[in-house]
Amino acid sequence: MTAGAIGSGKLCPQLIIDSPSRAPGHRTTLVGRDLEVLTLSAQLGREEHRLITLTGPGGVGKSRLACAAVADVPIARVAYLDLHETVGGSGLAETLAARLPDEPSLLVLDGFEQAADATADAADTLLSRFPRLRILTTSRRPLRLYGERLFPVLPLPAPPPPYRQDALELQDYAAVELFVDRARAIDPSFALTAQNAQAVAEICTRMDGLPLAIELVTEKLRLFRVDSLLTRLREGRPVLGGDHAARSPLHRSVRSITEHSFRMLDEEQRALLTRLSVFTGSMNLTTVEVFWDLPTHRTEQVVESLVGLHLLRVTPGGGEPRFTMFNTVREFCLERLTATGELPDARRRHAEHFLSLALQAEDRLTGPQQAQWLQRLAPLHEDLMAALTHLEASGRRTDAARAALALHRFWLVRGHLTLGEEWLAKASTAFLAAPGHGELTARAEAARGQLALARGDARLAADCFRHAARAFHEDGDTVHEHAALARLVVTHQPAGPSAVRKAAVQLLHSAAGEGASVEVANAALALATGSRLIDAKLAADLLETANALFMRARDVRGEGLVLALRGALADSRGDQALAERLLWESLHRLRSVGEHTMLPTVLEGHALHLWHRLPHQGHRVARLLAAASALREATGAHPLLIAGEVTAALREARRLLSGPEYEAARREGRVLSADAAAGEALAVAPPAAEPASAVSRPVQLTARQYEVAMLVSQGLTNRQISQQLRLSEWTVVNHVRQVMRRLDVPSRIHVAQWVLNRQRRNGLGSVAE
Repeated sequence: MTAGAIGSGKLCPQLIIDSPSRAPGHRTTLVGRDLEVLTLSAQLGREEHRLITLTGPGGVGKSRLACAAVADVPIARVAYLDLHETVGGSGLAETLAARLPDEPSLLVLDGFEQAADATADAADTLLSRFPRLRILTTSRRPLRLYGERLFPVLPLPAPPPPYRQDALELQDYAAVELFVDRARAIDPSFALTAQNAQAVAEICTRMDGLPLAIELVTEKLRLFRVDSLLTRLREGRPVLGGDHAARSPLHRSVRSITEHSFRMLDEEQRALLTRLSVFTGSMNLTTVEVFWDLPTHRTEQVVESLVGLHLLRVTPGGGEPRFTMFNTVREFCLERLTATGELPDARRRHAEHFLSLALQAEDRLTGPQQAQWLQRLAPLHEDLMAALTHLEASGRRTDAARAALALHRFWLVRGHLTLGEEWLAKASTAFLAAPGHGELTARAEAARGQLALARGDARLAADCFRHAARAFHEDGDTVHEHAALARLVVTHQPAGPSAVRKAAVQLLHSAAGEGASVEVANAALALATGSRLIDAKLAADLLETANALFMRARDVRGEGLVLALRGALADSRGDQALAERLLWESLHRLRSVGEHTMLPTVLEGHALHLWHRLPHQGHRVARLLAAASALREATGAHPLLIAGEVTAALREARRLLSGPEYEAARREGRVLSADAAAGEALAVAPPAAEPASAVSRPVQLTARQYEVAMLVSQGLTNRQISQQLRLSEWTVVNHVRQVMRRLDVPSRIHVAQWVLNRQRRNGLGSVAE
């Protein structure tokens, strides 16, 4: 039964008027939409909700959700009209009015984007003419009629990075559940395992949680394994092509659904969207403006239009807005760039942009801007990797190697250990093949050794440090040669006392010179860790040297690691109160830079002290230990600093808590982000230090106030503190005022002096001027 011709466009598709059970059917299960179906059905069942519009990106499942919800609505008559491929639309109201029954009914107008104006006029007319009519529409944009209620349809929840290995945990995400369901339709033996869980999780996230994209990518399991699919996605190669056996021709391929969206764009919007497809991660307005030479006001207008049509989405999070392109849209745009011959130039410009950014970041990843640059690079990591891949593929291996070397500290801090080690291996090879790059070869090998050691691969780390020491020696760099040799000693466990002392003497001598760098500080810290059971005095000297170098460079992560090792030393002396205070201070610093690699170890140490001091905090301790375990699994980090009785603590927590309580706490902990886990640990203040003299009044700051005070002591401005803590600048100003009032000091300099004095009193030793 057809509704007749509509305007100058295509024929109106079939208008189905019958019971809800006769709405267009589907042959697969609807996954992850139970709550939305119940909520939408309830809204449709209310007489005052006469016009509801489902909005969302293409492929999110608006049509499917509408049909599922309508089936549960207690309305006798339902009319369904598919408008996806309809254009024009004059006469739509009259055509529908002639076919609608004169009784309580529901009209579903599915996909009206191409006939938006006609659909709006028709809906307005019909609602006035039929007082017992309700209308449900689906589209990427609203009708903008009075009384319209919007029902946003969001992508399915997908696992956030870092990705876990726990299959049971990942199955709680609807995107993963859909992937597994559709994969089993292709291969009944498919199962989510510890071996493929991380790859499946990353694929679902890269598909933006869009059901259509997930179904299309699982179709490729006929040709590729899960890990191969992920590799293609990381390299920016198409994986969503081909046809999908969907109900509507519009939804059978990425091309058809994106072409449908492109019809709503003007030429400038199409050109910008197409060019932005070379970005694999997120971008801000400044990047768009600079990258494509657009004026500011026009950039904002075009991006706003693309967001409104769900072709770009706003990435959640604090700070400036960032925008991400859906993968379904990206693949279509890349095909257009290829067809027009613009893709090589676009990729070249993209690679040049991120090569420059990586080289600019290198010196800023240790120093007063460390936290800001680590935070800045985090959302750009995918684009940095795409740039490195393009540089290498286009024969610019030395440039790719320079960028990889520049990023090694970011990889070390954020836990991209395996990925970073692989790129640094390529960098070392590229530098060896290029004459005159001896120093860069040595640095690449040393950096690779650090990442390998963080992963617990002592054999590979030893090879890297041995090669680095030799290359530094050939280049005449004695300081960094001694640093590499010190790290080489650490890789031999247990190291002999004579070898440790020899390496320590050489390193301490080198650290006294002007050429000592953060790399020397890291080597001193590593050697102090390895020698603390051999020679406590030597370990203290190394630790003091590392601390002085880190503070001179204003390397916050390094200061946090020194605090953690001091905590371990205090614990070994039986001073648990001091150990807990030091670990608490360490967590503050590591959290401020977004640390992932060493954070699990410090979290475990802090949780164990908390357990011994406050056994009633069993739920929190179980959460912290589970969070540390999950974060270590995600990064592949190997515990290096604190060997705690984690297993015993977990066993005791399991004994004191009921089975369901313990399991709930464990599951809660495993889904905590690194930042949230550190925040949970810092929520419990450490034991107070020894009472001050009667002359000095004890001062109590809140955790946030102390965090602000520490950043003031590092020389950060109010604006820099606000960016780092993701607070408004005015809030930071108020915090600083409160700190100064509580400390009864007149200036920021006095706040910094108070922090340094407190650190000395808690056992941090002297501070380098």
